[in-house]
Amino acid sequence: MKSQRKILPALRTAIIGVFALLFIIPVISTAVKSFSFDGRISLGQYWELFVTNFTYLDYFWNSVFYAAAITAVSIAISLPLGFLFAKVKFKGRDSLFFVFILVMLLPFQATLLPNYIQLRDFNMLNTPLALTLPMMFSPFAVFLLRQFMKTIPDDLIDCTLLETSSVIKTFRYAILPQIKPATVSLAILIFCESWNMVDQALIFSMENEKIMPLSVILGEIPENVRYAGGTVYMFPIIMLFVMFRETLEESMEAYKL
Repeated sequence: MKSQRKILPALRTAIIGVFALLFIIPVISTAVKSFSFDGRISLGQYWELFVTNFTYLDYFWNSVFYAAAITAVSIAISLPLGFLFAKVKFKGRDSLFFVFILVMLLPFQATLLPNYIQLRDFNMLNTPLALTLPMMFSPFAVFLLRQFMKTIPDDLIDCTLLETSSVIKTFRYAILPQIKPATVSLAILIFCESWNMVDQALIFSMENEKIMPLSVILGEIPENVRYAGGTVYMFPIIMLFVMFRETLEESMEAYKL
């Protein structure tokens, strides 16, 4: 029994290590090859990308703008909706929330045609709004925040209401501090999803290449600088994880509890 207790954790660690290595090898390989140019080690790929063919940076900033705008608006919309479903009692609340869950389970292809028709009718196709507006309303964000808010004791809200009758102040002082790790983690997830958009750009803005995100243009970057382009594309996501790693772990632990 003692030997089994020692072997199982080691085996589990080894399996996790193997899978982690499989995921990290492409990232390391791309970063290493980005410092190779014309068969020698140099910064030539980055010089070519940032100076000679600097137009690709426009697509990079397009991606930054889209991801940041989608993340900010999604959080702003999802916070009050999550509070509504978690702490405000009204007739039909559970039924409405069930509809939210169904919408969350629908794939992008299922809502593609309605979104396309709406954007066409409002003359938004081939504009930045076509790439951002449909992704700003996230049922998943509402669901996740609602689950976190349900763990907040009602007594805390009641005590806050004794000090103020303002719903906004109650939300600010009693709710927001408790769900800060969840909000940051959700913002990172939304940013990553928005950063990797491909289908939306190809369908909703196919006639305007200037507003395309880098995720679409990445395949058109010349082969001799493609590794540098891939490294630049990965950099914001890696930096977000490094900067907020502890917050991500904290939110995961809280959700587990």
